[in-house]
Amino acid sequence: MCWLTKRRAGGQSGQRGQALVEFALMLPLLLIVLFAVVDFGIGLTRWIAITNAAREGARLGAVGGEVGEIKLKAIDTSDGILSDGDIEVGFFDTDGSGGIDPGDSIVVNVHYDYDLITPLGRFLTVTFDPLTLSACSDMRLEQFTGQSASGPQGCD
Repeated sequence: MCWLTKRRAGGQSGQRGQALVEFALMLPLLLIVLFAVVDFGIGLTRWIAITNAAREGARLGAVGGEVGEIKLKAIDTSDGILSDGDIEVGFFDTDGSGGIDPGDSIVVNVHYDYDLITPLGRFLTVTFDPLTLSACSDMRLEQFTGQSASGPQGCD
């Protein structure tokens, strides 16, 4: 008879130790999955926030906002995760008239470096750089803004 199936004097099976060993073997895998789910969820939330910030900035620019106002609107809309250097604003002439007028484009391009927040991030930074999340919004101007053609030439 196997020693694992013998009953002890107290009536307990010797399988309690086996369950502990199985749990110890599965715990790292369970933690990796848990950390991946948490990082994915937070990353998705950040991507949604920067996409919304780019759209709100482009909308403000389409109705006559200045570059400084557009960047401030995008920063405010992003829940504070963006800074001025993460945002590019560009106006460009789409009809070839030589100036920026209604019907031309405004492009707001946002880049954000997302670092994983769980301990999984420390292990992956050895092999991976921070994830760069990007969002771009391209809208047609509704009003003349007095801006000159500059910045990104459209969303890819």
